[in-house]
Amino acid sequence: MNGFLIIDKKAGMSSYDVIRRLKKLDRFKKIGYIGTLDRNATGILPVALNEGVKLIPFLENVEKAYRASFLLGVATDTFDIEGKVIAKTDAKEYEKEMLANVLTGFQGKIVQRIPVYSSKKVNRKPLYKWARQGVDVLPPEKEVEIFAIELLEYRHPYVEIEVTCSKGTYIRALANDFGAKLGCGATLYSLKRTRHGEFTENMGVDIDHFKFPQDLVNYLLSLENVLQSLRGIVVEMVLERFLKNGMPIPLMGSSKEWKNGELARLVNKQGVLIGIGEADLASRTIKIKRLINN
Repeated sequence: MNGFLIIDKKAGMSSYDVIRRLKKLDRFKKIGYIGTLDRNATGILPVALNEGVKLIPFLENVEKAYRASFLLGVATDTFDIEGKVIAKTDAKEYEKEMLANVLTGFQGKIVQRIPVYSSKKVNRKPLYKWARQGVDVLPPEKEVEIFAIELLEYRHPYVEIEVTCSKGTYIRALANDFGAKLGCGATLYSLKRTRHGEFTENMGVDIDHFKFPQDLVNYLLSLENVLQSLRGIVVEMVLERFLKNGMPIPLMGSSKEWKNGELARLVNKQGVLIGIGEADLASRTIKIKRLINN
């Protein structure tokens, strides 16, 4: 059983809780997820089964979209509502247009301070472990990109937004920075991931649908399906053997049609995925980047 399940994660479950539930249904050789969601966040969590795990590195660095709610007038140590309140103010009621303008200021490339309660490692230990031990460690900064951000609704003191961003963006940190800009403080109240690359909100499946191993098949996305955004190349049988032995095959078509390093979805005559190839214009070949065992 190779492929992907797109789980609509519930609040109160960790991302790994999802994996534990699925493991009770089947003895997968390999299983993993893309893009950790905090325990109280909901939404799209792509889960790779068996050979699908090999595709995770090719599906991680994609745009993600979220709907989030910020609570004004409250700041917490975790930057979300589950944390310890470290500051509280009587936030005034703002003009909706003013809030929208402040949000727009975050669009583009920005630098975020990684939340102290996160799994990012400093000196080989996750930041949250240092925090729980009471050790003050300055979290590193990172550059992320906000592609789009929009104010959806404002019912004081709650601000609901929609944001499209790069991999690694902390919406918790965005809430905290938004509150700092306003001067009243803010924390993340709720969060739902609505898109992860090509995986969208309407593809999400409640994990309670899976009660028997055969239920997984009904919602399984094939490996070929999840790579539809890549150029597809049909490989002759003799060249398929070359690829499986780690040897490159000739580049299909004119070099002008390709970009150096461009990835391609390699399938055999039966439409079964062989693997992911990478174009090398210098040698005019396609080299195997990841081989799939079907």
